[in-house]
Amino acid sequence: MDGRNSSKSIVSLFLFLLILLSVSNFSSAQIIAPEGPGIEWEKPDSHRLFLKGDTGSPYLDNNWSSLTGQPIGSVDFQKTAGSVNLIDIQSAPLEEDVDFNGNITIHLFASLDVANDGCRFTNVLPGSPLGSETKFSVSLSLGTTQLLSDAQTNSVVMEESFTLAHEFTVDANNVNVSLMKGDLIGLKIDVLHDCAQTGVLWWDTYDATTGIEFKGELIHPELDETVDSNGIIRVEFTPNSPWGNDLYISQVLEVIGPVEWEDLIHGNSDEDTRIDHFETPHGYRIDELNRTVLTWTSPNQLLPGKYMVDSCYKLSDQDPGDSCNLVGVLRFEVFESEPALMNGSWAAILIPLGIISWIGVSMKDAMLPLPAYGVILLLALTTLGPALSLPDIATEEPRMEGAAPSFSLYEHGVDSGVVEFSELMSNYDAIVIGLFTPSSPNAEVQRVDFEIAKKVMGDDVAFIQIATGEGVNSLDLEELVDKINGSWPVLLDNKDSTTGKSFPSRASDAVFVIDSAGFISSWKAGTMSSQSIEDAVDSSYLGSGENPLDIFGLILTTTFLPILILAMPRGKYKLPESPLIPGAGVALTVYAAGVGFSIWALPVSLMASFGLGSYWIYIELLLSLLLVYHGFSMLLRGGVKEIEIIGKYIYSRLPEDYRNWRKETNFLDDVHLGLWVAWLFWLRVPSAIPQAIGSVARSGIFGILRDGNIIDVMLLIICIIFFIGYALMAGIVVVISRAAISLPGDISRIMGSLSVGLRPRAWGLACIILGIWVSISIIVGPIMMMF
Repeated sequence: MDGRNSSKSIVSLFLFLLILLSVSNFSSAQIIAPEGPGIEWEKPDSHRLFLKGDTGSPYLDNNWSSLTGQPIGSVDFQKTAGSVNLIDIQSAPLEEDVDFNGNITIHLFASLDVANDGCRFTNVLPGSPLGSETKFSVSLSLGTTQLLSDAQTNSVVMEESFTLAHEFTVDANNVNVSLMKGDLIGLKIDVLHDCAQTGVLWWDTYDATTGIEFKGELIHPELDETVDSNGIIRVEFTPNSPWGNDLYISQVLEVIGPVEWEDLIHGNSDEDTRIDHFETPHGYRIDELNRTVLTWTSPNQLLPGKYMVDSCYKLSDQDPGDSCNLVGVLRFEVFESEPALMNGSWAAILIPLGIISWIGVSMKDAMLPLPAYGVILLLALTTLGPALSLPDIATEEPRMEGAAPSFSLYEHGVDSGVVEFSELMSNYDAIVIGLFTPSSPNAEVQRVDFEIAKKVMGDDVAFIQIATGEGVNSLDLEELVDKINGSWPVLLDNKDSTTGKSFPSRASDAVFVIDSAGFISSWKAGTMSSQSIEDAVDSSYLGSGENPLDIFGLILTTTFLPILILAMPRGKYKLPESPLIPGAGVALTVYAAGVGFSIWALPVSLMASFGLGSYWIYIELLLSLLLVYHGFSMLLRGGVKEIEIIGKYIYSRLPEDYRNWRKETNFLDDVHLGLWVAWLFWLRVPSAIPQAIGSVARSGIFGILRDGNIIDVMLLIICIIFFIGYALMAGIVVVISRAAISLPGDISRIMGSLSVGLRPRAWGLACIILGIWVSISIIVGPIMMMF
C-alpha cells in the first residue's frame, strides 16, 4: 500500500514538474529576444472619447474620469410617443491628421432614477406597445464622413440606479477613414423609452464610460535618441495624437545598458544597468511640423555598447488603474569613435626606427665604438615618452591643448550682426561660451547659470551662447533669445558646424571659460554651474592653474627622459683653478639652461601677451615647423646656429674666472639643453607657457588701462615672476638630469665622451619626426576643419 502511494507521489511530482517546464517554455517562447537596434511599441488596443460636462453643456474629450460616486453628468428622459434627442455635440477640432482603420463602438450607460423593478413589472409583451424597453438611436460623423445614422442600440428593460447602470452599445465595423487636422467628430444620441418611470443617461464617472471607443491604431508617437561625440545622450519624444499632447499624462523613461541585445527588453533590467531615469521633461522644442517635442539630456557619459531607452506612458483615455498604458523600447548602439589616421604610438615606432636606420647609414662611412651606438639606442628609447604624448593625426580633430578656436558668427535677432572672437578678446578680461545643440534643454540651463554669474562678475566678462550641431534652426532660438533679452548674443554656427567641431567638446553641449589671452581656462560638457564659472574666471586671471612648478612636476614622468641622455658629460669634471662662490657650477648650469629656455619662451609669451590667441593655431604650426628646423640644424651640424650665437654672446659676458673654468662648449651644451626642455614641455603641455604668461599679462594690462589699481600692477609683477620661475625650473631640470646621469661615475663619462658627436645628431633626427608629426596633426585636424 505504501509502495503504491509512493509511486503515485513520484508520478504526480513528475507530472507537476513536466507542466511547470511546459509553462516555462511556453512563456519563454512568447518573449522574442531582440537581435539589433530599432524601436518597438506596445500600444493600447483602443482609444476613447468620453461624454463629459453637465446636462446643460455636454462635450467630448479623452479624459477618463476617476470619480466613483454619483456621476457628474446625466440627462433625464421620459416615456414619449417616439424617440427624443438627448445629445447632439461635436468634439474639439482634431490637432493632427489621422488615418483610422478598425472598429468603433458607442458605449451608453443608463438606468432608472429609482432603484426598483417598475419597468420589468410593466414589460408585458417585450417589443410591442405593451413592452417597457429602452433603446437608443446613435448618429456618428467623422469629419465629412457620416459613419452612423440613427443606428439602434440593444434594447434593455432598465431596473437599477446609477450604481448598476445598463450598458447600451452600437458598433461600426471595418471603418476606414482619413481625418484631417481641424476636422470634428459629431455624436447625436436619441432615446426611445417605453417605460413610465424616468430614465437617466449617465456619464463622467469611473464605471460609466459613456462615449466613443476606437478599436484600432490611432496614435503614432515618436521616440528618438542622439548621442554626441562626448557620449552624452539626448532623448526626444513627440507625443503624436489626434487629441493633442494632453492625451499623454505622464511618462517614465530609463536609459539602460550596456548589455547584449537579448537583454534589452522592457522591464528586464538590473539596477546597475540603469544609467538614467527621466520623468518631467528637461525642455521642449517645436519641430518642422509645428509639433511639440519633449526633450531630456543625461549628464552621464555612454561608453561604447548596446543600450535602450525603456519608456512607459500613462494616457488620459485609458483605465486610471493602469500605471503604464503605452510602452516604447528604443534600442541603439554607441560605437567606438572613428580611429585616427595615426596615433602617437606610430611616432613612438617611427623615431627609434628612424634613428636605427640613420645609424646603419652612418656606419658605412665610419665605425664608432659600439658603446656609442648603445647610447644612441638608449636615446631612441627615451623618445618613447614624448612620442606617446603627441596628438593623433585625424581629420576634423580639434586641438585639445591650446587656444580656443577663432570664429566669426552672426548673432540671432532683429539687430543681428557679426561677432568676432578677436574683438571679444580685445574688450573683455574673460569670455564664457556656451555651446548647445538644437532643442537641447542645456541651452536653458546655461542661460540661467550665465544670468547668475553675470550679475556677480559684471561687464568685464563676455557671455555668449552658440547654437551648433546638425539641424540648427533659427526658429528654435526664438524663445531663448526672448528670455535673454539682449543680455548677451546668441550666435548661429556655420551650416557644417565648423566652430562647434573646433572646440574640444566638438559640436555638442558644453561650457567654456576663455582667458584674456584666448586660451581655454576650463570647460565642462553639458552645463557649468554659475559658481564654477566664477571660479574658472577668477583662476584665468592667474594663468588657470598653470605655473612654473608644472615643469618640476614632470621630472618623474617620461617627458624629460631624453634630457638624461643628452646631459651626459663630454669628459672628466675639472675643479676650478681659482676660488669661486659655492655652487658656482650649479648656478652656471641653471643660468645657461634658463637662457636656452627663455630663447624659446620669450617670443611665445610675448605673442600671447599681445593678444594673438585668436591666431594661435597658426602660431603652433609655425612652432612645429621651427622644431623641424632645429632638428635639421642638429642633424646636419650638431647645433642650432642662432642658439650658438646668443649663447656665445652671453658666455662672453661672464666673469673671466668662470670662463677659464667652464668651457664654452659646455656652456652651449647647457643652453641647448634648456632649449630642449622648452620643446619637450611644449609637446607635453602646449598651452602652459602662453596661458600662464599671456593671460596674466593681459589681465594686468587690461586692468591698468581700465582703472590702474594696485591689483593690476601686481598681476604684471606676477607675470614677470612666472617667466623667471619657468626659466629657473628649466635650469633645475637640467641640473637634476646632469646629476642623475653622472651617478654611474666613469661609465657615464666614457659613454658620454664616445657619443659626444653622435647624440646631438640623433636627437636632431628625433626632433624632425616630432615636429613633422605635430605640424601634420595641426594641418589635417583643426586647420582643414576651418575650410
